[in-house]
Amino acid sequence: MAADALGVVLALASAAAWSCFDAVRKALSRDVPPAILGVWLSLAQVPPLMIWAGTRDPMRLPPASLAPMLGSAALTLAGLLWFLMALRRSPISLTIPLLSFTPVMAMLLAWAFRHQTPTWCQGAGALLVVAGALTMGLKSSQWPGLRAFAGEPGVRCMLGTALAWALSAVFNQAALARGANSWYAAFLSLAVGLMMAAALLALRRGADLVHSLKVLAGLPKLALPAAVLGGLALAFELEALRAAPIGLVEVVKRGLGMSGAILLGRIFFREPVGLPKLLAAAVMTGGVALVVLGF
Repeated sequence: MAADALGVVLALASAAAWSCFDAVRKALSRDVPPAILGVWLSLAQVPPLMIWAGTRDPMRLPPASLAPMLGSAALTLAGLLWFLMALRRSPISLTIPLLSFTPVMAMLLAWAFRHQTPTWCQGAGALLVVAGALTMGLKSSQWPGLRAFAGEPGVRCMLGTALAWALSAVFNQAALARGANSWYAAFLSLAVGLMMAAALLALRRGADLVHSLKVLAGLPKLALPAAVLGGLALAFELEALRAAPIGLVEVVKRGLGMSGAILLGRIFFREPVGLPKLLAAAVMTGGVALVVLGF
């Protein structure tokens, strides 16, 4: 599957939207636990996505796309649970960079299941994204050494997250190939939100869900932009998957997303940006450029 210019533009727009969404989500996480925030933001994205879809297509969800949609939603939930377990069990500076393996896994899975064969240039670009992200972890003051790092319990959980989210991209593209139109984004976001809510209710977190909704209602200047940005990010990503290989979309999303996180972290949260972070961002951006030019 070759990428056209529209696919590349949509992938870049998706990466920018995800970076902005992550920054707003980080600000909201100061007041709302991440798992519960995931529920309400997923559900809050549904109305703007429905408005967007209603201007483009009739409301429908082909039966053939239902199974991959539910599979994608379940994988998204599994990835989130592993993500939270990883953050609880190991330092964030050691685990977050491992998400850079998502585009590499996505590229390999797309090769195996979607017959999207990467070139050497594209493979090299994906590895540069991984190298840049891991550099940030290796330069952390919390880096315990290779043997201790391999034994960190959060490492396995975060690698599970990377695999689950890579698989979800494959499922999403399969659903789109089976006839899902613009309404797929709203249905997918709704399925993710409901599954996450069911999981929290099973864990007897219903009172926390209600309380957090009241908290978010009191933060409209953050909650409303988060809903819109999250909807835009998902819509751009899914539309990019119609016009570009999974590997390109995921490499652009993760590579530019992590570089954008460094910039936005500095602007909005006054996080320090030293030479290692700048070099890591440059390496990841170069990797994204190789992948884009290689398709």
